[in-house]
Amino acid sequence: MRVSSTMMIQNYMNAVNGNYDTQAKLVEENTTQQRLNRPSDDPVGYARYLAYTNSDVANQQYMENAQNGISWMKSSNDALTNIKNQYDTFIEQVNQAANTQNQTVDNSATAKQLLALLQETVSQANTQVGDRYLFAGQKDKTQPFTMSDGKIERGLSKTLDDAQSDFFGKTVDINGVATKVKGGTQVGNLNQMLSLKGSDGAEYYLDPSTGYIFSQDFVQNGYKEKINLGQTSVTAADAVGRVDLKPDNGSPLAGLPANAGDLAAGNLNASSYASETNYNNLTTSVRKNFINKYFDTNNGAITADGKALDTAGLSAVGTDKTFSFNTIQQYTVTYNGDDNKISMVKLSGGVDTTRDSVNVTGSDVFGDSDIFGASHGTAALNDMLTVVAEMDGGNQKWLSSDGVTLANNAAGVLQQSQTALASRQGAYSNAVDTMENQNIVIKDNINNVNGVNTAAVMTKLITAQTIYNISIAMGKNVLPKSIADYLS
Repeated sequence: MRVSSTMMIQNYMNAVNGNYDTQAKLVEENTTQQRLNRPSDDPVGYARYLAYTNSDVANQQYMENAQNGISWMKSSNDALTNIKNQYDTFIEQVNQAANTQNQTVDNSATAKQLLALLQETVSQANTQVGDRYLFAGQKDKTQPFTMSDGKIERGLSKTLDDAQSDFFGKTVDINGVATKVKGGTQVGNLNQMLSLKGSDGAEYYLDPSTGYIFSQDFVQNGYKEKINLGQTSVTAADAVGRVDLKPDNGSPLAGLPANAGDLAAGNLNASSYASETNYNNLTTSVRKNFINKYFDTNNGAITADGKALDTAGLSAVGTDKTFSFNTIQQYTVTYNGDDNKISMVKLSGGVDTTRDSVNVTGSDVFGDSDIFGASHGTAALNDMLTVVAEMDGGNQKWLSSDGVTLANNAAGVLQQSQTALASRQGAYSNAVDTMENQNIVIKDNINNVNGVNTAAVMTKLITAQTIYNISIAMGKNVLPKSIADYLS
């Protein structure tokens, strides 16, 4: 086969240019430290590279979210720890006041100290990270907690202890099942009644779940005598009278056995409800149609209708006595935030506020509501301010029962929020550890498909450059001479 000079030249130029292209690619790989600089370098490998890169970006974002969430929760926990320390001091002071024979002047001085302590608690509850409030829900640009400048006239409740809650309980029929429910209205972890004063000057308590009114002496002492006589729970005969609280949802008030004989015979007069929800709605209905007529839904302050009972009196079936509400002058705290969660998504998929939320709200830290249907997000704080007011008034008997209970309940609500926050913080920390391990795997995958071995690339580059230089040097023997070469 005859090889023409044109073919020789063409082959030579192709070899030189190919070598040059090889050098250029090796130089690019060495410069960028990437094997794939365009899809055409390796279409299949490039597709895998893009998939790994997208995974890396998502993983980095989730890790950043989780770390931001941990930072938020640490700041929240620091503030809650400070509040807990203030609560510990508060409870200690209340216990001392309840169990010693301090004079009124001493209690008044202690009340001032405790008020200052709660003012600091409110300050801690308004803690910010940057310009965002930690405990305001999603209204985190609004200061969540404000204490009133002056005292307001607020209703009083009676908090039942465990023994009282059991004795004043009632049996209700929920979907055909007889269910024993604790006495009073359940308010968070508490069971409470409304405090009344009678036209005879005596003190009474109204159970909003049944409408029955009991004397103060019976609630505090008399029920114990009944227990000693073998009576296991309260009956209608133990009550002074009954108020028609007019639920608006068609559900009846919870009933009581007529007397001890009916109780012993099992005639419990249990009211029937289609479901537990229907029974629980009874509380909301009574608040709407009775309690909220007499108490403000924001802070529990007694309304004009409530004050009018001082003269008009509240009537009850079964007694000629009339009743009005006991009140106390105290400071109150208002919550201006909301109950919405702030989510910093740490895993792929939809947002799950239970899984992804990083904040606790006022309702989480201080309770959702009180017996008046008020104090949303500040129930425990306002209960503690009631304790301060009673201490200032020297009501040591009240402090030894209700006061200690309310203070301990506030600490319990706080502890629940701390526990929930710690659990979520642990979950976020575990997520960060997992994502850091994932990050190592993803980086390895990216390096495997797109990484370069610098030493190998440099060896190949030097080899290519050597071949290129040799090819150029040998070109004069391959390329035919021109007429100019002959003339020279």
